[in-house]
Formats: sequence, C-alpha cells, structure tokens
Amino acid sequence: MGSLKVALVGGIGSGKSTVLNMFSEAGCGTISLDAIGHEVLESQDVLQALAEAFGPQVVRADGSADRAEIAKAAFDAPEHTELLNAITHPPIIAELDRRMTEELLNRDIVMVEVTSGEISKRALPWADALVAVSAPEDLRIARACSRGSQNEQDIRRRMAHQPTDEERESVADFVVYNDGGLDEARRQVDSVMSQLKRRCQAQRFA
Repeated sequence: MGSLKVALVGGIGSGKSTVLNMFSEAGCGTISLDAIGHEVLESQDVLQALAEAFGPQVVRADGSADRAEIAKAAFDAPEHTELLNAITHPPIIAELDRRMTEELLNRDIVMVEVTSGEISKRALPWADALVAVSAPEDLRIARACSRGSQNEQDIRRRMAHQPTDEERESVADFVVYNDGGLDEARRQVDSVMSQLKRRCQAQRFA
C-alpha cells in the first residue's frame, strides 16, 4: 500500500482538533501544527525574535511566551501576520518534516492539523490531499469564546485575517461539516477515511 500526507484545515472554532482525534481513532497518524507551534514559541531564539519584532510584552516575566499578547500584536494587520510567519514557520516546518517521517514508518496515512493561514496547494506543497472542516460562523465564535482566552472582538479580528470556509472548501479534496453532533462528524470522518485508504491502495498498483 502507498502512503499519504493529508492536511486538515479549518478556521478558529471549526472543531478541527476534535475531527483530528476522530481520524486518529480511525487509524491515521496525526500531528498538530498548533502543538508544534506552541513548542517552537518556547524556544529562546524564537522568543527573542518575537520580542524584537513586537515588543517585550510578548514574553512573560518568567521567560515564557505570552500567546495572547502575540496574537494581539500579530493579527492586527496583515503585515504583522506575515512577520510572525516569517519568524515561526521555518522551525515549525522543520519539526513537521521530522514528525511526518517518523509517523509514516508505522502508518499509511498521516494527517496534519494545519494552523490557519494561506490555504492552497501551493502553500502546502507536502500535502497529498486536503480535508477542510467547516461550521457556521456563529457556532465557531461561540466555541472559541468558550475557551475563555479571548473575547468575541479578538476572535472576529482573527477570523477576518483567515480564509473563509468557502475558500478552504474550494481547494479541499474532502469537507467535514462539523455543525451537528459528534456522531454525524464521525460518520463523515469514516467516509473520508475510506476514500483515503482507497487512494493508498491505488498508489500501490499505479
């Protein structure tokens, strides 16, 4: 059987982490770019670069990253978002490559939960397929607010700098509509997983 690297995309509050867990239960190797990003933010080289770019308030007194302050500074304008990406993306992609290689030693399919940003086949050259997670805007905002770390105004500002669900769906190979119960989302995940497995089998005999 062949192997597939799959990008899982979705905006803030879409529930893509929940969907990622469902793919894990279905047999995918899974990686969270958010988790990698959090680890990278604690590296001293990255913290120093962020403080120089956005100010000392992005680093707490104990030397750890203040993610709320970083988000406030980085998502207030497109050029600031680009600056954040220029600082954090290279170490994130290096660690992603390492983990994908490791996962594919034991799995045929590895799925990567991709943090929001430019969504295109060009922006994700390593991905063999894209799965988008969509949900109504009001539901996404309610989910994000329930986490307690940001208010609705902050969330709407971040969403304004992200691709829309329609834009993600337009480039995706598969869409999971996460606007109902968990059972319905799981049914869709199982359907996508079956199709991904068929792609792996087709690769084997290509």
